[in-house]
Amino acid sequence: MATIDFDGRYRPEEGELLVIKDFVDPDSLADIVRNPIGVEQFDPNVHSLETVKAIFAGCPDGGDQVLIQLFEQRRLLATKNVAIFFTGNTFQRMSDAGLTLDSKLLAVLEGKDLKFQSFHFLRRVFDVDDHFKEATATDVKAFAAHASLTAANPAAFEAATSSTMRRKIALILQSGVLDKHPVQTIVATAKPFKVNIQTSPNGQIVLPDSPSELLKLLRFLDEDYYESPLTQTQFVSNSKRVAD
Repeated sequence: MATIDFDGRYRPEEGELLVIKDFVDPDSLADIVRNPIGVEQFDPNVHSLETVKAIFAGCPDGGDQVLIQLFEQRRLLATKNVAIFFTGNTFQRMSDAGLTLDSKLLAVLEGKDLKFQSFHFLRRVFDVDDHFKEATATDVKAFAAHASLTAANPAAFEAATSSTMRRKIALILQSGVLDKHPVQTIVATAKPFKVNIQTSPNGQIVLPDSPSELLKLLRFLDEDYYESPLTQTQFVSNSKRVAD
């Protein structure tokens, strides 16, 4: 499969995987695969399947590849429920706890490369927030205080930012678009896409009070708007990567 470096902007298509390189494996999964007998054995009197977040497997002689599967509570066959299975022309009740496995993987760890398709599900198993952060309160304040921007009420602006807005702000700060392009260029470029940007008497971009208008501005600054070179049709994208 084709692999694409993860940056939080692109949703992979079928046949594509995102990859986080130099991933730090806090649980030493590869070491466990190489030496499985060194791990404490499961004891139903001590351990609970209800605490399981994921299941992983690998081949001790298969290199550093670890296959990881998300485990959800709905796949748990617990003794407190009535679970039955058909065998020998009859139904029998399960006397022990069990589980069912999914038919697809969450991720594959190969050496220091963590390959996956869904960051949303990946973060349910691994702490990967360092690879894609929402803007913190400090980041939001710094954004609102940028020389090219102005907010009527910075405190209210910070309080009104949603999770989606904070992700956009983080990406905008990361790209440095406000440092690379003057306000006049940003305003002029936004007009064909019907993104109406208001400016202050000091020539700053006014951050809108309306959540919908603010999100529209943030999406424009994060370059979600584009025009087809063939038909000149304008689009808004929620997934993108730099063309090869």
